[in-house]
Amino acid sequence: MSFKNNDLSDVDQAIIASLQIDGRRPYADIAAELGMAPSTIQQRANRLMKRGVMKIKAVTDPVVMGVPVIAAVGLKADGEVIRDVADTISKFEEVSYLVICAGSWDIQLEIACRDNDHLLNTISSISKVEGVKSVETFIYLKIVKNSYQWGI
Repeated sequence: MSFKNNDLSDVDQAIIASLQIDGRRPYADIAAELGMAPSTIQQRANRLMKRGVMKIKAVTDPVVMGVPVIAAVGLKADGEVIRDVADTISKFEEVSYLVICAGSWDIQLEIACRDNDHLLNTISSISKVEGVKSVETFIYLKIVKNSYQWGI
């Protein structure tokens, strides 16, 4: 379900902002801060998740998880099969993020690999997907900011 930011009440926005800081924060703490009943906060949070406004997930650090080679990849694809290309590449276990976009590339994605050989093999496999015209890779030297969140 889609909706505009103005469809969110001030309370909904406060719940989201609080959970963006700490997704494990107890609803009772949020309720006390907002002067509301914990059950109300829980119901609103559940409604926001059911509507697809937010998800609460564990976020891992790829370096700690043993996949320290991270890269952004820009692809040019045959326009007639761009959705098929995106769907196929999204199934690669190394791909953590993929978007169809406008601009210099048709598809942008992010991959995490164990080492440079793994990266090379992954890029080679991606380049062989039917409909991929070109691949440009940008290896991350240092991630300076990664907030995992969109503003409200």
